[in-house]
Parts: sequence; structure tokens; C-alpha cells
Amino acid sequence: MTSSPERSTEWHGVVLVMIGAVCFSTAILFTRLTEGLGTQTIVFYRALFGLSFLSLFTLRQREPLRFRIYQHLIPRLVLLGIIVSLTVMLYTYAIQHTTAANAVLLVNSAPVYVAVLAPLVLHEAVARYTRLSLVLALGGMACVSDPANLELRWDALDGIAAAALSGFTYALAMLTSRGLRGKITGLTQNLWCLLITGLVTLPWAFAPAPDTLIANVPVLVPLGILSLGLSYLFYFMGLQRTRAQIVSVVSLFEPVSGILIGILFFAEIPNPLGWVGAGLLLISML
Repeated sequence: MTSSPERSTEWHGVVLVMIGAVCFSTAILFTRLTEGLGTQTIVFYRALFGLSFLSLFTLRQREPLRFRIYQHLIPRLVLLGIIVSLTVMLYTYAIQHTTAANAVLLVNSAPVYVAVLAPLVLHEAVARYTRLSLVLALGGMACVSDPANLELRWDALDGIAAAALSGFTYALAMLTSRGLRGKITGLTQNLWCLLITGLVTLPWAFAPAPDTLIANVPVLVPLGILSLGLSYLFYFMGLQRTRAQIVSVVSLFEPVSGILIGILFFAEIPNPLGWVGAGLLLISML
């Protein structure tokens, strides 16, 4: 039986992941507000502004700067950074080349991979009601995305493929981060991920014309801070407090918050099936 302090810690982790999911869902809003920028350029400035913001936290938490303390973990941090950079690039490309419903549905296939792989890779015990949660979650995602109206045009298949791959790499990021639990903080993990992402996409930093970059700065700054910097920081902090299987399901709050963003900014009112899907996702998290 889980003790009260452990249960309290797990609930703290759940709340952190939910906040991270809300931050991550803003990626669709800000990415679509950019104009004239390619995928890699968007990802570079996401990483740059996210890294710049989170670097301020090192003024109080010095661990990220004490390389000698965790130098034996640097190869795993580099691997995590590469996985996160792939996830961000694939998901950004998907947002640009397919519908939001397709992108959100496929990137949130991550819980399926985590539920299967976590007991094998991390030797986690299967969380209670995991299978039931997954069934409810998959049903909820299907309803939210409204499969009867999904756009499966040939010219959108590359976006769909990118979204599907981002779901798999997203799951790998969760598993890799969870494997670092108790060894290094979420802030250090996130700073390394943003640094690696920035280095991977550096060749595309100045591909657009200077005036195009300047015009997009008001969008790129919150895109980096909210949807990449803070979102992964909260995810990694949550993974320090609870199991990867639970985090993977709770992160499905992203489609729910995506619905709210659609209502507030694009006047996209869900149909009854969409509201049913949102309800199923909330029940699956509970």
C-alpha cells in the first residue's frame, strides 16, 4: 500500500504534469502564428528563448553548472536532448503540415508505448487500472479528434507520419527522463535538452531574412518559454515524483487544454463527441 507521503508526492507530480501539458498545448497556437519560418528555424528559436529563460533559474539552483557532480550522466543527458529535439521537430512539422486534430491525436499515442515499455525498460510495476486508463484515453483521443472528419489527404501524409513518430520519440523521452530520477534534477535535464536542441538546429538559425525573423520574435519568445521551456521542466519535475506510466496518461490533459485554446482563440467549439472525448480523457487521468 502506498503511504500518505508517497501518495502526496505522486499527486504533486500529477499536478506538475498537468501544468506542463497546458504549456505544451500552446505550441499549436504560437506555431501557427509564425510566418515565413521553416520547421528547424522555429525549433531553434524555441530552444534559444526557452534556454535563455530557464538559465535564470541557475542563479538559485546551481546544480546544472556543477558538471563534475553529474559528469557520468552527461552521455544520457545528450541522448535525452537528441530525443527531445527529434520530438520537437517532428511535432512542429506535423502542426505545419496536417490538422491540429491529427497532430494532437498521434503525438498523444505516447502513453501506449510507455505503458508497454516502462515495465520492461524501467522495471516499474504496472500501475493499478493502467489498462483501463489506456482504453479510456484512446477512446477519448479518438472522440476529440473526430475520426469521421480527419483529413487523410495524400499531401498531408508526411505530416501524419511526423506526428506518429513524435508520439514514439515523446515516449522515449519520458522513459529516459524517468531513468534519471533521483540522479539529477528536472531543471538540469531540461537545460541540457534545450542546449542540444539548439545545437542540432543551429544551421537553420539564420535561414530566413532578418526582417522576417524580427517580425516573428513576439511569437517565438512565448513559444520557447511556454511550450518548450516550462512544459518540459514541469514534465521532468513530475517524472521525479511519480511513475512514467502515470505521467504518460496525465499528459493527455494536453488535448483537453487544446480544446480550451481552440475555443478561446479560434472560436472552435467542439461538437458533442468532442466533449465526450474530453470527459473520457479526464476520467482516464483520474
